[in-house]
Amino acid sequence: PQGVNFLGYWPNSSDYEFEASKALTEDKSQFVGLALDEDSQYEKSDERIATWIEQIMTQYSESL
Repeated sequence: PQGVNFLGYWPNSSDYEFEASKALTEDKSQFVGLALDEDSQYEKSDERIATWIEQIMTQYSESL
């Protein structure tokens, strides 16, 4: 969309193991938002959330 800056994309890395996701961008390089796996990778959630919040705050500040 014109005039819109999306924030909060999250990289699709080799840390994630899945068959399919509707949350991936068209090129499959990023998730639209933070991807958490509370069933298989719950121990990584707190760190991912903290990193994502920091990322969003930085992106927002830079967009002003």
